[in-house]
Amino acid sequence: MTKAVLLLNLGTPAEPTAKGLREYYKYFFADPYVFDMNPLLRWGLRNFIILPFRAPRIAKDYEKIWMDNGSPLKVYADRMQASVQAEFDKQLGEGSVLVRNAMSYSKPFIGDAMAELEAAGVKEITLLPMFPQYSTATTDSVFAEVNKAAAKWQSKPRLNFVKDLFTEPAFVRAWSVLIASKLDIESVDHVVFSYHGVPEKTIRNADQNGVCDFGACCESITDDNRYCYRMQCVQTTEAIVKALGWPDDKVSFAFQSRFGPLPWLQPYLDEHLAALVDKGTRKVAVVTPSFISDCLETLFEIGIEYRHSFEEAGGESFVLVPNLNDEPAWFASVYEIANKHLAYTI
Repeated sequence: MTKAVLLLNLGTPAEPTAKGLREYYKYFFADPYVFDMNPLLRWGLRNFIILPFRAPRIAKDYEKIWMDNGSPLKVYADRMQASVQAEFDKQLGEGSVLVRNAMSYSKPFIGDAMAELEAAGVKEITLLPMFPQYSTATTDSVFAEVNKAAAKWQSKPRLNFVKDLFTEPAFVRAWSVLIASKLDIESVDHVVFSYHGVPEKTIRNADQNGVCDFGACCESITDDNRYCYRMQCVQTTEAIVKALGWPDDKVSFAFQSRFGPLPWLQPYLDEHLAALVDKGTRKVAVVTPSFISDCLETLFEIGIEYRHSFEEAGGESFVLVPNLNDEPAWFASVYEIANKHLAYTI
C-alpha cells in the first residue's frame, strides 16, 4: 500500500509583482479561518482595499527578499520535499512513501496534491503542517482544505494529522543546532524569540475550557490549554532555551505582524525592542521559531524594518538569526518526524 506525507503550508506569491500579490491575496484574504468576520465585509476588504492598494505596495517589499529561484518559502519548501523524498526512497525503497508539498493559496494547491495522491493509489496520508505552533488561522485552515479534498475521493484515505510539531524533540534539536552555529550568546545582551501574532479574539474563541488569561496559564502544557497558540509559543521558547543551556534572564519572547485595529497577542515586538533599549540593552538577537523558512515577515519586517527602528532608538547591534531554511539538521528532523508518524505495515 502506497503511503504519503503532505508538507502543508499556506503559500507564497508566484512573483514579486502587483499581479503576483493580487493572485495570492485573492485566496489569502478569502480564508474565513484567517479573517473571522462577516463574509461581505471580508469580500469588500479584499476587493476594494487589499487588491488595488496593498498588493502593489507589498510587492515592492517582496522584491527585496526574492531569491534567484523564486520566493524563499517556495525555494526552501521544494528543497525540503526533495530531501525528505530522497531519504524515504533510500530507507524504504522508491515508491514506498510519496512526499509532496501542498499549499492553500498558491501552487501546488492542496486540492491538486490530494488528487495526485488519489491517482497514485495512496490510501494513508500523514499531514505535517509547516506551522510549529497550532493555530486555527493556519493549522485548522489547511486541515479543512485537506478534508474537503479527501471528501471527493471515491474511497476516503486514512488521514493522520500532526498538530504538535513544537513538541517534537527533532524540531527542538534542529533549532538548537542552528542557533548554536549562528549565535554566540555572549556576543549579545539579550535574545528575543519572535512569533507571528494572532488576534486575542482568536485565542479566546479557541479557549473552550475558559482557562486563558494571557499570562501564567501558559507556563505549562495541560489538557485544558493543549492547543492554545500562545502557550505553545511560550513552551517552544522554553524548550529551545533549555536545549541550548542559556540563562532565562537573557531571553524573552514577543509577537510580530499585527494587522488591523483589534488587540493582538502581546508584547508587540516593535514595542518590546524599544523597551529593551530604554533599559540599556544595546545588542540584541532575534530568533523566529514560528516560521520554518525565512519569508517577508522575517527578512523584511524584522531584518529591515525592526532593525532600523532598534538602531534609531539607540541600539548598536541587531542580529537576525537565519531560519531553519535548508539546514541539513532541519531536513533530517522533518524526515524523522514524518517517519515516526507514519503507521508502517511494511
